Amino acid sequence: MVLTSQQASETLDEVAAAQRKAYVLQGYAKGAPHFFLWGLIWAVGYAGTALFPALSGKLWLVLDVMGAGGSFLIARVAYDPAVRAKRSVNFLVLMLGFVAFMGATYYILRPQTTMQYGAFPPLLMAFIYTCVGAFAGARWLVIGVAMWALTLGGYVLVPEHFMFWMAIVGGGALLLTGAWMRRV
Repeated sequence: MVLTSQQASETLDEVAAAQRKAYVLQGYAKGAPHFFLWGLIWAVGYAGTALFPALSGKLWLVLDVMGAGGSFLIARVAYDPAVRAKRSVNFLVLMLGFVAFMGATYYILRPQTTMQYGAFPPLLMAFIYTCVGAFAGARWLVIGVAMWALTLGGYVLVPEHFMFWMAIVGGGALLLTGAWMRRV
């Protein structure tokens, strides 16, 4: 049987589509452990901020260092040895850039309330997930939009319980996202 040029072209298009889908699904699978880790960190951090506001700065510093270290280790494990060193360094630079951006933004804008401090990181992550979703898969986009809605919803609707809201809803959403991203 001889393939026509049209059939060959369609077959190549199908192969390319399958490769794109596999790439997206791999990205979801590699992102899932990060969502589990940060879901736990958010749950502990926001609950701790609600219960012990005077200690919130120290608590978040410890949790963020643990999270950055954990994310670095997850990135090292997620890639084969040929690209592991490059990817883990890329991830470390990304984390350091994120911390520098957050610190500079807080310094320049000087939030006036604990709620403002607490709302900025999830809004920034919502923006990042939305941007990633524009290129890397619809699940990232859904996560970004959900994070925007949940953060703004808690900020507006339950300001007196915002930190608990973010502990339960924000941390819980990240944990559920990890489970959803892991499903291929």
